[in-house]
Amino acid sequence: MAGGFADVLKGYFRRRTAIYLSVVIVFAMGTVWGGLAVGRVGTDQRAALGLELEGLMDVEKERAFPEPEDVLRQAAADQLLKTVGLIGLLGLSIIGAPFVLAVVFLRGFVLGFTAAFLVDRLMFRGLILAVAAIVPHNVLAVPALIVAGASAISFSLAAVRVLLGRRETSMYHHLLGTGLLLGTSAAAFVAAAFVEAYVTPVLMDAVARMLP
Repeated sequence: MAGGFADVLKGYFRRRTAIYLSVVIVFAMGTVWGGLAVGRVGTDQRAALGLELEGLMDVEKERAFPEPEDVLRQAAADQLLKTVGLIGLLGLSIIGAPFVLAVVFLRGFVLGFTAAFLVDRLMFRGLILAVAAIVPHNVLAVPALIVAGASAISFSLAAVRVLLGRRETSMYHHLLGTGLLLGTSAAAFVAAAFVEAYVTPVLMDAVARMLP
């Protein structure tokens, strides 16, 4: 039973390799552009962002982290509604499929910009802070984003084929598969929110104690 399911899963991803690869490339492009955008930030904007970063560092030094429950609630809501929910709606709408790639690109851009700004502003300290604050929950969130985006685009392409008269495509199976993958992505995002709420503050506290 497990072997059969694994074969079906492998077949599903193998047939959609190009779609998943495209989504990964778009995310990578967003990350690169986000990193490069740091150098194009104006002096005033850079100063304002620097003040916010210093405020964050002060919070770390005072150990005044937000309550984990509040972080979890906010992170889960953002991930489920603004990411999985939005991507799912765009994919199911068919015509919104190109905007799925825009969402993926934007998430990559924000991630790249944040990491690059920390390194640009704080050098080695920024690198350590980026690893502690960004990497842990994104180990789960980034693959979840890729799966959600690719599954939504795959459904849209299948729907287009049906609209063009290719009846051999089963929309029921596509809808079921897309729903399962979006549900899996949502679960991974919730797990990422738990990491962000309960693991990231511990790592940031350790970094605050270690850094001068």
